[in-house]
Amino acid sequence: MNNIILCSTGNFIGTRNNFDHTLIGKLKPELNCNGLEIFMFDYFADHPDEYEPVSEIIIKAKNSGSVFYSMHMNKRIGDLISRNESGDIDSAVRLFESNCGYAVKYGVKLLVLHLWGGIPSDKNIDVNIKMFPELKAVSDSFGLELTVENIVCNTYKPLTHMKRLWELYPDDIKFTIDTRQAEFHKSLTETCESSFLWDNNLVSHLHINDYSGGCTDWSRLKIGVPLNSGDVDFDYFFSFLKSVNFSGSVTLERSVLYDDDNLTLSLNNSLEFIKNGLSE
Repeated sequence: MNNIILCSTGNFIGTRNNFDHTLIGKLKPELNCNGLEIFMFDYFADHPDEYEPVSEIIIKAKNSGSVFYSMHMNKRIGDLISRNESGDIDSAVRLFESNCGYAVKYGVKLLVLHLWGGIPSDKNIDVNIKMFPELKAVSDSFGLELTVENIVCNTYKPLTHMKRLWELYPDDIKFTIDTRQAEFHKSLTETCESSFLWDNNLVSHLHINDYSGGCTDWSRLKIGVPLNSGDVDFDYFFSFLKSVNFSGSVTLERSVLYDDDNLTLSLNNSLEFIKNGLSE
């Protein structure tokens, strides 16, 4: 398989280095991947004026040759839709539109959306599902491919909502499958065995990362573990992907930063693990 392999900027940018996006230009030439996935931090959703200098840095990196294939949109979008208090939906749509605008500036092709999230998550999932056509219309107007991620739920499994989205919007819905999110619900095998996803070519993108903990153990969700050291059965998953000839893009994504001293080496080792898994 000849998949586009990406590295999330969230792997090396975060609060620990004060969201230092200049690292994109410094690290990308050393990373063995096809491009990057831009991670939109919720901090800048709360401080939009502080994002303009960041955007200029990203555009400068793009003009210097960095490729930004995908964007992980602000998680806040799904949080707001799930909370659904006064003004939340309008705020979510405005934030979504803003993300789309930046995505176009960066040359992004594919968007990864949390359609639900936060503490309310899927408590009132009808609200989240009914928002999809409006958000899809916005992304279409920008010429961007919108994918919905299999984000963890409080009430049901993500697959339940994903199948419903497909049944309601069969011609419009596309998904990003995240291995950590699936393993959190101990449903990676079930995800692979869900024929509606693969028979209908609904999976455009993958997030590859690991999880170590019990089923829906919320205390473990955000604890990062090295790739292939947790509970995700990557031998099975990569074998499955090859069996269905998966041709979509793939992003290395983690929930914590690597140690600074071994950053490039660690990232390249993980990227090589993904490449080998898809090609062996």
